Amino acid sequence: MKILLFLLLFFLGLSANILNFKTLSSDFTQTITNEENSTITYTGNFYATSKQMAIWIYKTPISKKVYFIKNQVVIIEPELEQAIITTLKQSPNFATIIKQAKKISKNRYLTKYEDTNYYIYIKNGTISSIKYSDKLENRVVIKLNNLEKNIILDDALFKVNIPKDYDIINNNS
Repeated sequence: MKILLFLLLFFLGLSANILNFKTLSSDFTQTITNEENSTITYTGNFYATSKQMAIWIYKTPISKKVYFIKNQVVIIEPELEQAIITTLKQSPNFATIIKQAKKISKNRYLTKYEDTNYYIYIKNGTISSIKYSDKLENRVVIKLNNLEKNIILDDALFKVNIPKDYDIINNNS
């Protein structure tokens, strides 16, 4: 969950140091490898706006949608018929992480935040991947494909629609 929160907020906080945008749209592949070298790979689509809205639409290995609207996160899990509503209180300020990114080579930036190094890789003037190890020592790699910026995205894309028969878990405390 924390990995997912980091990823979503990471893109919301992008600044002119790395990528100046009004909107972003991308396919993604997120690979998480634990200490025993077991790997899980997620794929899907990602959309974000500079108005602090984002949605990750996971397609494999499970279907789910994760919405970020300002400081709130809503995770819709169809297979479990549930929605989880939470805030970002426990997450770092990702805008600060991005603003503090330092160029360490031609196409690589580094941000150090709370004992974690976030490596941001640039290709053709846009982010191509992000690599870091989380607090549980999982290695996380997010690859972006078909990234488009400043395209028209309808705000309706970011409208959360929780089906009436879903269980709602509210973690806002």
